[in-house]
Amino acid sequence: MKQLREKSLTTHAFRLYRISILVFIVLLAVIYMLLGYNSGGIVGMIILGVIVVFALSKSYKDTYGKIKEISYDEENLYVHEQDYEIQIPYHQVKDVEIISLGGLYKFTLLRHDQFGREVICKPSIWYPLNYRKIDKKLNKIRSMIRKAQWKYKDQILTEKSLASIN
Repeated sequence: MKQLREKSLTTHAFRLYRISILVFIVLLAVIYMLLGYNSGGIVGMIILGVIVVFALSKSYKDTYGKIKEISYDEENLYVHEQDYEIQIPYHQVKDVEIISLGGLYKFTLLRHDQFGREVICKPSIWYPLNYRKIDKKLNKIRSMIRKAQWKYKDQILTEKSLASIN
């Protein structure tokens, strides 16, 4: 049997990316507050408050809190958590789509798993500068997903036809 080689899809700096977005926004608000102090520091305080509320909001947590480390081989996706790994066969993946201009990709699953119906990954910290390389990799994964779904449906139909014969 051929040995499958697992390849990483997520950048190794994804944890840093997840935190850096929030830090960058807060730093901008603090700088604005300090620079605008003479002409109305209250505006900077309000902007800082709005940003903190946004960062603590459900939409921020849903998008940036769900970024996972993902790797793949010819048959499965692997979602890495802190102390375990979840294997997802390609036939259980419904769709792969880009959800932000910064290169966040969402894998929508056919069934609810331990982390929900979707998995978000950040393939590269340099996206969109290297979008061709990332898109090529994700198009290959999309192709493997389509093939796996086709094989799975064919297998189910074959099993049903064999069961009806017996």
